[in-house]
Amino acid sequence: MYKSGALILLLLLSEVVAQTTPLESYIMEGLKNNLTMKQKEFSFSKSVSALSEARGLFFPSLSINARYTRAGGGRTIDVPIGDMVNPIYNGLNYIIGQPVYPTDIPNETIPFLRETEHETKISLIQPVFKPEIYFNYKIKSDLKSLQKAERNAYARELVKEIKTSYYNYAKTIKVLEIINDAEKLVEENLRVSKILFQNEKVTMEVIYRAESELAEIIESKAEALKNRDIAKSYFNFLLNRPFDAEIIVKEEASSAIDIEKEDFLFERAINGREELQQLSFALDASENLIKLSKSAYLPGAVLAVDYGYQGEEYSFTKDDDYWMASIVMQWNLFNGMQDNARVEQAELDKKELNAKYRELERSILLQTRNILENLRVNMEKQVAAGKRKKSAAESYRIILKKYENDLVSQIELIDAQTRLTEASVSEVISKYDFLISCAGLERATAGYNLIFADQEN
Repeated sequence: MYKSGALILLLLLSEVVAQTTPLESYIMEGLKNNLTMKQKEFSFSKSVSALSEARGLFFPSLSINARYTRAGGGRTIDVPIGDMVNPIYNGLNYIIGQPVYPTDIPNETIPFLRETEHETKISLIQPVFKPEIYFNYKIKSDLKSLQKAERNAYARELVKEIKTSYYNYAKTIKVLEIINDAEKLVEENLRVSKILFQNEKVTMEVIYRAESELAEIIESKAEALKNRDIAKSYFNFLLNRPFDAEIIVKEEASSAIDIEKEDFLFERAINGREELQQLSFALDASENLIKLSKSAYLPGAVLAVDYGYQGEEYSFTKDDDYWMASIVMQWNLFNGMQDNARVEQAELDKKELNAKYRELERSILLQTRNILENLRVNMEKQVAAGKRKKSAAESYRIILKKYENDLVSQIELIDAQTRLTEASVSEVISKYDFLISCAGLERATAGYNLIFADQEN
């Protein structure tokens, strides 16, 4: 059946086809409206804002500060001006013979606090050398990329869930169609059996058999209706729509892919899976955290410039203004080995992330391998189910012809109808289970082409 051992299967492509299918439209609607997806978008937007905040630390800060103070009491300085000057002036008056100089100058008491004071200034602070600002920015950039990868990972999972629930719903619809057709046939058989019994051409067990078949069909129909409603509700839940919203079911365009090219699929899984990208960005952030911790050993320098007005009264003249410029350096020489401990913790975090990365990489390869094996089995099941239905349909056609010529009993006809119904249901189930497995492979190998407004490519 397979040429040169090549195993070719029909796999639903993820790319948007020339004419958008209902399923692709539902996927786009889900990516836009799904509530968990919205939460992931909010988290990503928050990380973008955090990066902008970190970038702002590179720029100077400029502020206006105004202060007006009234004070009283407090310490004072006593200046004995009178005790020092009055005797001198008295001696001078005696020498010249006239009271030219005052001899009643009082002593002075000067308070430390001025009764009124104001200061209004513009302050500019500019980091000159602050390594922690740079590494903080790098960490925020890594975390933004991590949040983006997390959002995309959920989006990929959501696509798989939408496809799976869509196929499950389509499967229940097809099964219901088969069961409804079978119900009509069994009801007709029961009607004919009753007529034949009344004409004494068959015995009562024929009626019992037909009634039993009808009861079994009704039971299967009730189960199928339940499955349809559950599948419909879950699909609409994923798209954040009313649970009973109608779903358009249409055959999807397919394309061939060779699943024997395992190396290509494994490589695409490793290169495309956002879960690995998340850990990769986490490793980058961990490396920058190590550098941030080590930067505590380096000095920091900041430029501070003030310009303003001060005095005892609010006055903004050239006699009241002032300016001040400073370079402030800080160098932490010892803080109880806290910096060493922080560096050690960051290095251990990085080693832990490396181990997680290797484990996840192997887990993805194992997942992809298992899905490929399941696909091979599901494809064979689909082929077998198709043959089974074809044989059951041909058998039913022959027995029906014999029954019309009174060559077989009605029981044999009912058995043939039952086998055909079961084979038809089996074919539908195997077909959609196969498509669900294809969606799983697409998820495992990052095959769906995610498109977001912030994508670089």
